Amino acid sequence: MKIHSDADMIKKTWNDFVNDGIIGNFIRKPIVDSWIRCQKAGIDPRSLNRTPTVSEANFRKRLEQNKILLDVSIPFMVELQEFVNKSGFSTTLNDPNGVILELICDQSIIEEAFTKNLVRGSIWNEAMAGTNATGLAINLLQPIQVIGAEHYYECYHDLTCSAAPILDEEGKLLGILDMSGPKEMAYPHTLGMVVASAKAISRQLCVAESNRQVDLTNHYLSTLIDSMSDGVVAVDVKGKIIGINSHGAKILKTTTFESYGKNILDIMDGETILERNGHQSSQFEEKEKHIVTKSKKINCLVNSKLILRDNGTVVGAVATLKDGEIKSIVPEKSKRKGTRFTFDDIIGESSELLRSIHLSQIAAKGTSTVLLQGESGTGKEMFAQAIHNANQSDKPFIAINCAGIPESLIESVLFGYEEGSFTGASKHGKIGKFELAKDGTIFLDEIGEMPLGTQTVLLRVLQERYIQRIGGSKDIPIDVRIIAATNKNLAEEVKKGKFRQDLYYRLNVLQIDIPPLRKRKKDIPVLVNFFLNEITAICGKFIKPLHPSTIATMQEYEWPGNVRQFKNAIEQAVNFTETNRIDDYFISNYLPNINEELTEVNRVSPTIDDTNVDLKDLELSTIKKALLLFPERKKAADYLGISRSTLYRKLKQYHLEDS
Repeated sequence: MKIHSDADMIKKTWNDFVNDGIIGNFIRKPIVDSWIRCQKAGIDPRSLNRTPTVSEANFRKRLEQNKILLDVSIPFMVELQEFVNKSGFSTTLNDPNGVILELICDQSIIEEAFTKNLVRGSIWNEAMAGTNATGLAINLLQPIQVIGAEHYYECYHDLTCSAAPILDEEGKLLGILDMSGPKEMAYPHTLGMVVASAKAISRQLCVAESNRQVDLTNHYLSTLIDSMSDGVVAVDVKGKIIGINSHGAKILKTTTFESYGKNILDIMDGETILERNGHQSSQFEEKEKHIVTKSKKINCLVNSKLILRDNGTVVGAVATLKDGEIKSIVPEKSKRKGTRFTFDDIIGESSELLRSIHLSQIAAKGTSTVLLQGESGTGKEMFAQAIHNANQSDKPFIAINCAGIPESLIESVLFGYEEGSFTGASKHGKIGKFELAKDGTIFLDEIGEMPLGTQTVLLRVLQERYIQRIGGSKDIPIDVRIIAATNKNLAEEVKKGKFRQDLYYRLNVLQIDIPPLRKRKKDIPVLVNFFLNEITAICGKFIKPLHPSTIATMQEYEWPGNVRQFKNAIEQAVNFTETNRIDDYFISNYLPNINEELTEVNRVSPTIDDTNVDLKDLELSTIKKALLLFPERKKAADYLGISRSTLYRKLKQYHLEDS
């Protein structure tokens, strides 16, 4: 090669240009044009020692803006650097302004690279670094190699640089790939490797952008489908569910999360939406069908259409589902013993709630003990009744509030007593709740409030499956299903020594968490419509649907009392409004007042972290908060997790009877 003689000639030409303005014919036109631009800009070719850099904040912003370019390019840079390993070369990725975003080099040249400021954040466009391969690739949008004294700045005359632009499909510049090393190592094939890698990066970026557009389109379609009032379900040719909206999942008594990837036959029996019924057309008429799900039989209107290739091959099907006039077949309320709720009475479409319903439906098929955990007002008893009514609606359902029974009486209430067992006992004795629930369900609400002594007795009952009445010696076998509920974290209560660990394990066989309303904001519009219809029917009023902005404000509120508080708010608004609309009155007079009053109570109340805390003051402030949220005493007691009798005693103690 003529590399050394060419280098000497290039150096002489550079000196002639810098000293006397003589250009000659030896240097390539792109290089000469760049020299002239640099000279006209008043750049001193001997003045630069280190390339300037952008600020740290500016650099971080550029990294964020070019994240996709970096993700795609770095693997190619690593592979490219492996070809020139230990040869003194470095590989850089620059943004369209010439700023180095990423640098990969041999360990041996890191110090030398740092001396020239060949670092992340340094600027290598022509205006800042003079004539160089990166700057020319930006200007020309073409690959180029710059060797030795072809660089305008003398401090770079010991380098050779090969750069190629990274372009999108429309020719827009996305970045520059560059390899720099000792000028003695200048070979044409170096530029060839850089060009090949830059083109590969461009192709990969086109693929990434195409995938992004597909994902965006799918997101739009998914949002559109999920906003439809009808249920939509799509399956492939084997019947595997590849798409379902929340309403479709609700109709089929499942959840979108549980459905994806399952075969449609895992959710429903009988005729599937893939069957043509003997027709060759892909069009079907809407008709009423019985669909048998794994949990119950439902009626709905089905309109299905096969998806065909151009050659007529079936690749899948899409069906829309509408609730039929005949709702789910459930036992008549008149046949239910002590209950009124089924799963159809649980209102909501959020994935969090549907998940809890789905787990409850699974639990309802067996007889294992169920533990319902959720904050006050989330509807734990409604879930308990629904689980019971799914398969035992004609059997007794006995509910016990463990916090509402004095500790001295709780065993006699649960297990009954024989005559003369204690002072004041009935002379005929009394049957206990466990016996009353024979063959049915006993619901132990607020189980976390059960005294430790009674917990021991209950544990024995769960283990042995028989009871003894107080004052009796006869073992009475029990055949009941136990559903327990609590607004406390029983695992934490066990750690505190307030709940027996062995009883916790006995109860926590099938744990189902009931989500608070603040975690299912999607359900608020549905609940608004439901409670409006229910309450206005009772009040004999006509109320227009709530404005979207009003609903949005309701969705921003945390609802510490959950669905119970939410219904109270709607009921108050319906009763107090003097027009046929709930809007400004509700917003300005209900939610803000609660927030302001609670803020005031919080301002004057002591906190747990206060070193001078007075427990009585803390209890007083907590009761005041509950009364602000729930003027009705029973609901305030439920919120506090105590019985009404305890609440009345506390009100008298703190002189709050008139509050």
